[in-house]
This record gives sequence, C-alpha cells and structure tokens, in this order.
Amino acid sequence: MTCDIGIIGTGIMGSNLCLNIADKGFNVAFTTRTYSNITAFLEKNNTYKNIHGCEGMKAFAAALKKPRRALILVQAGKATDATIEALTEVFEEGDIIVDTGNAHFRDQDKRAADLEAKGLRFLGMGISGGEEGARKGPAFFPGGTLSVWNDIKDVIEAASAKAIDGRPCATMNGKGGAGSCVKMYHNAGEYAILQIWAEAVAILKAYGIPRERQAQILDSWKTKSGGDAHPNLLSSYMLDITAEVVRGQDHVAAGGADDGSALIDKAMDMIGSKGTGLWSAQEAMGAGVPAPSLCMAVMARQMSMVRPERLANAKILPIAIPKPSAEVSDEAIEDLFWSVALAIIASYAQMFTCLRAMDKEFGFGLNLPATIATFRAGCILQGYLLQPMTIAFEKDPNLSSLLCAFPEEVKGNLERFQRCVAKVTAETMTATPVLGSSLGYIQTMIATEIPSAQVVALQRDVFGRHGFKRIDKEGDFNATWPELQ
Repeated sequence: MTCDIGIIGTGIMGSNLCLNIADKGFNVAFTTRTYSNITAFLEKNNTYKNIHGCEGMKAFAAALKKPRRALILVQAGKATDATIEALTEVFEEGDIIVDTGNAHFRDQDKRAADLEAKGLRFLGMGISGGEEGARKGPAFFPGGTLSVWNDIKDVIEAASAKAIDGRPCATMNGKGGAGSCVKMYHNAGEYAILQIWAEAVAILKAYGIPRERQAQILDSWKTKSGGDAHPNLLSSYMLDITAEVVRGQDHVAAGGADDGSALIDKAMDMIGSKGTGLWSAQEAMGAGVPAPSLCMAVMARQMSMVRPERLANAKILPIAIPKPSAEVSDEAIEDLFWSVALAIIASYAQMFTCLRAMDKEFGFGLNLPATIATFRAGCILQGYLLQPMTIAFEKDPNLSSLLCAFPEEVKGNLERFQRCVAKVTAETMTATPVLGSSLGYIQTMIATEIPSAQVVALQRDVFGRHGFKRIDKEGDFNATWPELQ
C-alpha cells in the first residue's frame, strides 16, 4: 500500500485522527515506538483496509508517497524532539513533518529553521477538540510556510470539523509559529471560560440550589436568548460539558461506587495544566497586553494545586461557610447568567487582543476573522458566540475591542454583573477570581478616567522621581514633594 499521509502516535488523539482521515478515503500509514500498540489498534479496527501499520521509521517512510507527509501526535517536548530526529534519518528533501503538539510558538520557529536547513519542510499545527473532535472532526491551527500548507491541506480540510456555513475549521494562520501561537491563546481562552463556568456552578451551590436544579438551570441557558440579536447566547460545548459534570454520578469505573452520589463531590479540588495557559499569560504580560481573565485562570489553577497549604491555613483560620438566608430569586439567576456572558465576552476580547499583539510583534500575517471562524466547530471553544464574533471582525478588522461588538449587551447588563459579584462576595465564601477580574477588565477598559492610575503615577514621582504625564499638555513632568523619610 502507498499511503497518502502518515501518523505517528497510537494515543487517543493519534488513533482517533487516524480513523477520521481513513474515513475520508485516504490511505494512512500508522506507527509508534511500540509495535504491539499498532497491532492492537489494527486488530480492533480490522474493517479498515486503508490503514497500514508500520514497524519502525524505515518502514513508515517506505509506505508513504513522495513528498512524504507525516503528522506527529506524541507528547510535546522530548518525545516530539526524538520523533522529529528519527524522521530526519529516513525522510528526504522536500518531505513534510507536521508537529501537532502544544508546543511554544517560539520553539516551532527553531524547529522549522533546523529542518529547512536539512532540506525538509515543517509545519506547526495545533489541534483542538479532544478525543471526540479527533474522531469526528477537530479544529486545526496550522502555521509556517504557505507552500507546505498547500501540500497538505487536502487531508486536513477533509478531516476537520465544518462550521455552520460549511467552511472547514482549518485555515493557514500565518508564518513561523503562528499556528502554535493561535492554539496557545485558544487554550488560554479555554482556561478562562472553563473557570468561568466552574465559578458559576460554585455560586449556584453557594446559593443553596440542589444539584439537579443546578443542571436544569444550565440546560435552560443553552437555549436562553441574549436579546433579539443573540438567540442561544451561551450555547456552547463548554456549557454542555459543565451541565454533564454537575449531573455526573459516581461509579466503579471512576474509582468509586455505583451509589448515585455526586461525582463532583468526590473529585479532588486540584486542576492540572500543560503549560499553554501559563505561556499565554507570560507572553501577554511581556507584550504589555492587559489580559487579567486569562492570567487569573492560570492563577486559579495554581491556587488549587497548593492544597496542603490551603488545608493548613484553614485550620488556623477557620471561617464558617454561610448558609443561604433565603430562596434565590429569579433575578439573582438572571444576574448570574449575564455575569457569565459578559465574562466570556471579556475573555475572548483579551484573547483576540493578545493575538493581534503577537501578530504585530512577530509578523505572522494573521487573518483574525479567518482564525476566529475556525473556532466555530470541532474545538473546545465552539459555541454560538463565535459566529457574531467572526462577523464583527469581518466587518471591521480594526475593531478596537471585541467588547465594542456587543454594545447593548454590555451597557444593558453591566449593572447585573456588578450586583452578582457584590452578592457573592457579601453573602458567601465563594471565590470568583475570573468573574471578578473580568468585571474589573470591562470597567477599566471602558473608563475615560482611572483615578487609581492617577494616584500611582504620582506615587512613583514622590518616591522615585519617575515623572508623570499630564492630561492638559504634552511632555513628562516632575512635581515638588516634601521629604518623607
């Protein structure tokens, strides 16, 4: 069999993407370090006659049409480096290597340069959608040299998810590490929005709402209108999985018992991460881009991970958890709905602002509307909001902020957001780091004046003579201050 494309990696993503591509009629070569994993996969999927298992890299290379095309789906980091090195020993000039892992976009630039120096071609391409997406159609985020993309996009576009307008959720994002940068900020948005939904559930619990009723509220939000312009405002994959988490019951396969108890109550309150969220926050801060929701989502995970410290602190600082004083009103639930909606919009606004800044700094040549359009299906971020966001940037690529694409929603419901955060803070012990930082972001980014910034600007002049700028004239100034030490 002469294969159209090769996949390295028999994990969840590699196996499911292999089946997905085979379903589209392509012949697929498949390999990994452990040949027994390949034979097990082939036995399990023995109805597929267009998947060819290969023992070793030489056999893998021999099975592929020229120019060879290989997708790497192994663990990011050393495993990917080792795989690339092995491919360089069997691939020839003009062959294509595609890294699909969650690599830092700066690393992808180096990989591309190293491989091109050897006559090979390279593409860094993020994938989003998890196991189900890989099998049914994920979103792909390629970046690198356009000619490489043109030589592989037939397979990728066929395997990708398709948006509501039929467009494949795969577009060339730009030069260098553009694809990995887009995937990195996709993940940062994912961090923030997952945390927002988690905080919403925590608030419903703090309000004393039973678990089944929590799930019903979340289900109702899937079809709840956000005004005449936005039916199903919060309909999304992340809302769907949140409702499933709330409703989920413990069972033997999860390490517990089939007793009908809530799995959410048995899960350890510690959140793992793989680095992309942290990289996104670091790059945003380094570029001077305000992204508090994205950063606080990372911090929320870090705070969850120091569980021993939290438990030790709680022994010294025991604070009773308040019980709800009265039945929660429909108005309070409506306030929470709009708090979640505005926080999600704010998180997206930060994500896209960061991508713009990275594009400007690194010269990716990013087409932001086209990139946003690829988020609309297949990936973790998929949901209704991506459609009006795509349209907003298509109408005005220079839109100052995504917040400005939702003027009525922001102006009409910011008070609800403020009221919700105030109620939760005053009446519960529930921390809402991303909801709170999202509210602060909106308030700050639509402010014509930030009094606290005026204070700090002058404080710096008092202790360090750092100078300040004036509203009424150009230039830098110093004031005369009394000696205070």
